Amino acid sequence: MKLKDHLLKNLSLSFPIMISQLGHITVGVFDSLMIGKVSVSQLAAVSLATSIFSFILLFCIGLSYGITPLISSSDRGKKYVSSILYNGMLVNVISCILLVSFVILTKHLLSYLGQDAEVLFHTYSYLDIICISLIPLILFQTFKQFIEGLGFTKPSMYISVISNVINVVLNAVLIFGLFGFPRLEIIGAAYATLISRVIMFLLILIYCLNDRRFSKYILKTKFLINLNHIKDIFRIGFASGLQYIFEVGAFSVATVMTGSIGAIHLAAHQIALNLASISYMIASGIGSASMISLSYFDGKRNFEDMRRSGFASFLLVFILMIVSALVFIMFRNYLPVLYVDDSSVINIASTLLIIAGLFQISDGIQAVGLGILRGIRDIKKPTIITFISYWIISIPLSYFLGIEYGYGVYGIWIGLSVGLTLAAIFHVTRFNYLTFVKK
Repeated sequence: MKLKDHLLKNLSLSFPIMISQLGHITVGVFDSLMIGKVSVSQLAAVSLATSIFSFILLFCIGLSYGITPLISSSDRGKKYVSSILYNGMLVNVISCILLVSFVILTKHLLSYLGQDAEVLFHTYSYLDIICISLIPLILFQTFKQFIEGLGFTKPSMYISVISNVINVVLNAVLIFGLFGFPRLEIIGAAYATLISRVIMFLLILIYCLNDRRFSKYILKTKFLINLNHIKDIFRIGFASGLQYIFEVGAFSVATVMTGSIGAIHLAAHQIALNLASISYMIASGIGSASMISLSYFDGKRNFEDMRRSGFASFLLVFILMIVSALVFIMFRNYLPVLYVDDSSVINIASTLLIIAGLFQISDGIQAVGLGILRGIRDIKKPTIITFISYWIISIPLSYFLGIEYGYGVYGIWIGLSVGLTLAAIFHVTRFNYLTFVKK
């Protein structure tokens, strides 16, 4: 296959996954859009809660990625695929429950980090409910990775779209008290998220049970705990989850730093981060598709096409992130208006969108690079470099620029940009070296 063929194939494979990945993040986007019309303090609370929730959300999503490459690179039959599904579900659900319990029990520690008292009041109740919503979401994610490992990426896309439409409708009804429902504001947004994610899981479960392509792996095999399969799933998934935590954790720490500056800066930070998360999940979708493609070529020992497919994915995300950067920079004065009417928040957010636009390419390439390396089972070194880029370099730099040297939220975002750029350079270099050696 030529590079152009890989580019078109990866785009076709990526698009449904992009939409499905966006489904996870657009829940928070619509929460922010609608809550921003209620009050700045509640928008800031969504920002703070989301920064904490994103830790466990993306770790659990990363953990579920242990399922897909094991299925897509395998020709070992029905029993093997079923075992990966069931044992993957066991790993995902137990990990999810433990993490949700930990966050709910320790959320009051936020009061020791210099956050605004009114923001914290709204944060606690919102965070409890969206944490519980992670349990049905991770069940959905388990089935999603299962069917994507078999090469079917569209079903989860359709289900994500349906559930997000439901979430938007429920948001409007419960936040603003439409059609006789009580006006719940930020709590209404949390309940809308929970309900839509329960529906999301039920839809994919019903779909899989009624489609013979998938039901044969679910209904006609027994569930047996297989420690070797659990070990394989956890080895890939845990490292993938750590990679997400190191990156998202850096942004979460940045959110806490920003919150110590003030509620207005935190609300502006949330708007810019909310918009940047949309393009990030598009890149993450390309990374997930790359993981599937490269797992397949790796299983077939087809190193020529594996190399071309990887570079096609880098090229694809490079093009899309340039478009994203142009949108952020050209419409920086208009996008924040969708969230709030406060001129102070809008002015800060518009400047942050320039910085966000400048790091779009780095963010996209590092996200795809992780998926590509995961597809060829290169896990350990990318995890280490991700930790170094964000926690050894990016977070201290953000603190010194933003807090010590007084550049505020702008300095914090510049520090984040440096970490993203370092990670992107390493992932491309690492993939080029590994595939050149194999070739």
